[in-house]
Amino acid sequence: MLSPHVSRNILGRFSHVWKRLLACNACGIKLQNTENTKEGYFIVPKEAKGKKLQSLEDVKYLLFSQDLQKAKGLVEAGTFEGLRRTRSPESLICKRCSDAIHKNEYKLEDFRGFAYGEISRYIPSGSNVLHLVSLPEFPLGLSRDILEEPRFDTSVLLTKADQLIKDRSTLQKKSAVFFRDFMKNQLGISTNKTIATSTVKKWNVKSVYSMLRAHNFLLGSANVGKSTLINALIKEYMGYKVKRGQAGDILIPKIPEKDMSNMQEILRAQFAGVSHIPNMTRRRQEYKIGDKIVNDLPGFTEETAVIQYEDIIRREWLDRIRKTNLFKARKLKKKTFYSILGSENGACYTLGGLFFIKPPAETINQIINFIPGEEYEFKSIEKGLEVFKTCNVMQHPLEKYCGVKSAICSLDHYSRHVIPPFQGSVEIVLKDIGYFVLRTTGKYKFTGLHEIWVPHGITVCVREPLEKLIDVGFKEHSESHGNLPACPKKRPIISSTYVMSHNEENTFGRMREMYLERTMNDLSVRRHTHEEPLHIVRELHDERPNLYWHYQWY
Repeated sequence: MLSPHVSRNILGRFSHVWKRLLACNACGIKLQNTENTKEGYFIVPKEAKGKKLQSLEDVKYLLFSQDLQKAKGLVEAGTFEGLRRTRSPESLICKRCSDAIHKNEYKLEDFRGFAYGEISRYIPSGSNVLHLVSLPEFPLGLSRDILEEPRFDTSVLLTKADQLIKDRSTLQKKSAVFFRDFMKNQLGISTNKTIATSTVKKWNVKSVYSMLRAHNFLLGSANVGKSTLINALIKEYMGYKVKRGQAGDILIPKIPEKDMSNMQEILRAQFAGVSHIPNMTRRRQEYKIGDKIVNDLPGFTEETAVIQYEDIIRREWLDRIRKTNLFKARKLKKKTFYSILGSENGACYTLGGLFFIKPPAETINQIINFIPGEEYEFKSIEKGLEVFKTCNVMQHPLEKYCGVKSAICSLDHYSRHVIPPFQGSVEIVLKDIGYFVLRTTGKYKFTGLHEIWVPHGITVCVREPLEKLIDVGFKEHSESHGNLPACPKKRPIISSTYVMSHNEENTFGRMREMYLERTMNDLSVRRHTHEEPLHIVRELHDERPNLYWHYQWY
């Protein structure tokens, strides 16, 4: 830590804002530079000698950016005075966030999740709430309780749409109609307030702005894209981070005339802190977007026993999964698949051990994967875990295919999820990891149920392919002049999986029992319960029967 004398010299330049208790630009916590073991601690930037910045460290605590190459460029060609003009002290970040962002070093206990109750206390009754949900992981993250919360006027904002929908037309023209009918037919909620967007592609950003009112709150799970959306709106509508005076009034940033030429850097200094590490934001942060106030809130979770992916997934794999900006859009167009034949011995497909797909015997299956990582096929799940355990302790030819840590490389650490019967293709979603397509090919024949084995605690669901649903639904709705819904009304299009014991042999019979238990309090959603289930799955139907499909909302 710097001496009090040096600290006073540097902070003297920023005294007009320091007195207002600066907040970390990344997490929103109030900054302090006296106790390095407490939250909000930051290292005061060093004075630069001469005109050049001394080192990259001088930039790291003044400059908040995910792109260190740009930061290095400023070190080589920039001057301290130039950086000071374009980077206000409001861009300072605490040491916790700086270490996590620039060094990828962090302690899990410093990035704990928040329960919904902790977050909702920031939201006054009657507020306009935008409930953000990742479209690639839909419906995971969509809370029915939030949609039905009488204290809020809630809209749904589906983010990261470019990772599921390949063109702007589908997003803007078709998805709104589909999700309007989805809310009505699948949830019984009448609303037109659903928009899908992609900040990466700049799709529907203006439509998002039109949903805003005078005061707004962004509510969603961690890493759903709240801060990224804020930054897209700041760029589009010349927004800025709100600082308030002692009387609670908004202090408008004053930009010297000579600095106006570097508007891009000025706007970047107002950006919300964005990181691939979940739970970065810890306090409510206000932004002025046009003539509207938008409040960025910490992400929340409703899960009581949340696992830490850092404990089960190798760091390099986890970073690739979380850095959604690395998603390759060409995957949506090429749709390269991996083929696997189901066998009596339990042949399986895996993506680094993050999951194992075990198809029933005699089935031909294709897997189109949209999750980063190397895929491989093993004779059995046990054999795959045995190989991965070896990869963690010594060099192995299959090293690059291993994405899990040694501690979980046994069946005892995996849950067996049985997938309800389906025809054709389905998309399987893993919470905070991504999704992939599972497709059966060849002549239809039911020989058993597909299974997906995942480490304990990872949430899994299955859905009909969303983009196809949106395309077909919009076409039928348009050709019928609005008489047919854009989303199926009777059949369920998403379902939870059925977690069973490892030694359960009668998976079909056990699934029926579990389905009846899950629908006990809502008999109206039950389907095909008076029909012979084997007769249903043995035949190929014009419309998917989706036997035992049921999604458990929270």
